[in-house]
Amino acid sequence: MRETEYKFLVTKEKFYEIMTQIKGQYPNACCDKRIQINYYYDTFDGYLLSNHTTLRVRQTEDSIALELKESLPAVKDFSTSKETTKKISGLLPEITLKDGRFAWIPFQLQGNLVTKRVSIKPCQSLSIDFDINYYWGYCDYEIEMEFNKDALKATTVLINNLGLMPLRNKTGGKAIRFFKLKSNLFKD
Repeated sequence: MRETEYKFLVTKEKFYEIMTQIKGQYPNACCDKRIQINYYYDTFDGYLLSNHTTLRVRQTEDSIALELKESLPAVKDFSTSKETTKKISGLLPEITLKDGRFAWIPFQLQGNLVTKRVSIKPCQSLSIDFDINYYWGYCDYEIEMEFNKDALKATTVLINNLGLMPLRNKTGGKAIRFFKLKSNLFKD
């Protein structure tokens, strides 16, 4: 699966302001609330991270799945990645992939990030996720707008109308922020 999305790191106040605006603008949109836990895997020297790749087990109330997310080179203001997902039966302290680019390398569990997510889906081609993320004793607020190519123009107009473009996340996705904070907290 290919994922294309804009990501914005915002203050708590801006987060709730934008959520209120979206709910008001799309009162009949499908709204889903859930908690998800991302358990991140990598080598201790960050091999996957240095290759712009995330290996995680994502747990929700309904399922647990192994996900490999490979970031593609950015060509616009949004990010694009290739995701491979496989249902699994449980969490392991170490994972070794059997095929693909990262096969036969043992990846160790590095910790987890908990996300409280509210997803609002105004139409089939756009999902707006309001994520409160908890990791390493820290909390951040992120808005993700995942869209397909047919919705690029409408998504860009919405972002500009909301005044979000200056808040575009230049730090990196959840995994990058997770590993960066871990590195700062656990320096040798």
